[in-house]
Amino acid sequence: MDASYVQSKYPETSPPQYEYVPPSGHVQYIQQPPNNQLVYVVPMIQSYQNPEILQIRDWLPWSIVNIFIGWIFAGILPLIFSLICRSYKQSNNISGARTMSTLALVFNILVTLSSIAGYIGLIVAIVLASQATRHVTNCSYTLGYLNC
Repeated sequence: MDASYVQSKYPETSPPQYEYVPPSGHVQYIQQPPNNQLVYVVPMIQSYQNPEILQIRDWLPWSIVNIFIGWIFAGILPLIFSLICRSYKQSNNISGARTMSTLALVFNILVTLSSIAGYIGLIVAIVLASQATRHVTNCSYTLGYLNC
């Protein structure tokens, strides 16, 4: 558009008038435009979220915690499912969000339980290793015999 077209369409003496064009195609005027001067305003798109989708949990905080307690590699899978669930919730995909929420929950439970078992196993291994080391250090080896 060149400047002459804009000046002739919108004279400086009167401000442009706006009209609302709803998605159905009907025109509803906010103000009656003088001299058949029309200015179209694109309506803002409002996103509608199904109330049912708000009840679906994405388990994102638990997934983030599982990255730290699950030795990073095990915690990444629930985090991916949580992020995909959040994406599906934003696009109003109820069935996909439910599926990803369930997968995130299951993998969060598995990672949490395996991490707890792993930490317990690590503590037991450290205790057994320290007892074995203490037992060996209390023994002495003299003249080919082990004295404990």
